[in-house]
Amino acid sequence: MTALSSAVRRAVPVLALAIVPALAGAQDASQAVLAAQDARFAATIRADASALAAMMTDDLTYTHSSGATEARAEFLDGIRSGRYAYRSIESRDRRVRLHGDAAIVSGTAHIVIEPGGKRTEIDLYFSELYVRQGGAWRMALWQSTRLPAPPAPKP
Repeated sequence: MTALSSAVRRAVPVLALAIVPALAGAQDASQAVLAAQDARFAATIRADASALAAMMTDDLTYTHSSGATEARAEFLDGIRSGRYAYRSIESRDRRVRLHGDAAIVSGTAHIVIEPGGKRTEIDLYFSELYVRQGGAWRMALWQSTRLPAPPAPKP
């Protein structure tokens, strides 16, 4: 056995001890980000503007699937006034990418809204940015794109 192979064998367990906690920490952070998103979706459906405000950064940008972009105050006013009446938000295929105190969540969602009492169902792709502020994950950006309707079945 060479001195190099002996040194490598001794280093592997040390490296593993350093890497495993880092991976566990990333998994914990990813779960915390998804929990923050789930809480935001629930507050959106409840139309709880106060809870939503606490979950958002002051400089939030919210871009709807229609392309309309709003600042935090405008979006919260839409929730308070009932202009945005979300009935359900079902996300699928969520992926979290961590970058220090920032996290990007992306995936698809099926959203049911009833603006003005008119039920609309939307399938979309979203990207959402969370930043860790004061120990909490807060939404800083939402960007969504409406997915095309599936083709009609052929007779």
